Amino acid sequence: MANKRATTQQWKVLAIALMGVIILVGGVYAFLTFQANKPGTPVRDLKVSVAAGEERQDIPTYTVCELDVECPGGDAPRMHLADSSAPGEVTITVPEEVERNSWRLLLIYDDPAANTERVFTSGESGEETAPAVTDTGAKLVVAEVSTLDIEKGDDGEETPVIATWSVGFD
Repeated sequence: MANKRATTQQWKVLAIALMGVIILVGGVYAFLTFQANKPGTPVRDLKVSVAAGEERQDIPTYTVCELDVECPGGDAPRMHLADSSAPGEVTITVPEEVERNSWRLLLIYDDPAANTERVFTSGESGEETAPAVTDTGAKLVVAEVSTLDIEKGDDGEETPVIATWSVGFD
């Protein structure tokens, strides 16, 4: 009789352990499904951080355009670079949502030969630095970040867009 009671208790413990595992797996699955389907911040509401010397600005999107559509951007925000005797670097930090995508950094200098473009794949970099003045003496005039993203319309339709953040330097 004691042996039968011990076997019954073992089955009860096993059933409780199995229920716990099922609840744990279900909870993890529900959490992962929520994370995958939760609405992210629209690309037009994201800001890129730019630091030059002591000055730091969060730059809003300059343009958000559908693919192959030209759209005007207006005036880009401006920042002051340090004196040319000690120009330093400019640091561009993109939000995590942009870092997860592929993105491009275009650096335009007052000498076109110094212009550079860097392309980053998903997760490769979230922060980049660039010289305010190159070794050849070219001064940074504009830094531009762009990424391809999907924008959801009011009707729920998804449209590919190119978002661009731009900042000019004095």
